[in-house]
Amino acid sequence: MPRVSDTHKAARRTLILDAARTCFARKGYQLTTIRELETESGLSSGAIFNYYPTKLDIFIALAEEDSARGAQRWREGGLRAVVDDYAQTGLRYTASYLEVGRQLLTDPDFRQRWEQRGQVVVEAVRDRLQTLRDVGSVRTDVPLDHLVTYSLITLDGTLLQLRLSTPLEQVHGAVDLYEQTLRPPQEATH
Repeated sequence: MPRVSDTHKAARRTLILDAARTCFARKGYQLTTIRELETESGLSSGAIFNYYPTKLDIFIALAEEDSARGAQRWREGGLRAVVDDYAQTGLRYTASYLEVGRQLLTDPDFRQRWEQRGQVVVEAVRDRLQTLRDVGSVRTDVPLDHLVTYSLITLDGTLLQLRLSTPLEQVHGAVDLYEQTLRPPQEATH
């Protein structure tokens, strides 16, 4: 039997995750069926499960990929970069981000498997805030941990608003306000 190349395997994984992203964005993780993943990807369930043994494995791989993408955007430009990236990609990435939150609340198996993987966004937020704080662009009168939590809450709400089709102009206005609140107090009033 001929060996399947690493390039072919990577292309198949990408095809499966892209199909899953589309299906999960349309119906959510719980309501998406394997049959829908087959239809969207053009692959059989056997081919899909050859790469990902369960639907949960597909979702975790997708969420991990999307979290890494979001973390990279946050490192590059903070909340605004994440918002702009998600808005430009047709909001398919917001679905997996928001679905992670729901799965954390409802699925103990997912919560256990996601615990360490989900830290990539938290670390990106913390790193960026610390870097900006080091150059004097972020307030120091509030503990960094509080600013990280505030940023994550803002990110969650912002992505939810994007998903609900709040006009991008309004979302950008909220991002402006968020960025103002991070500035040192004397800078925020000018």
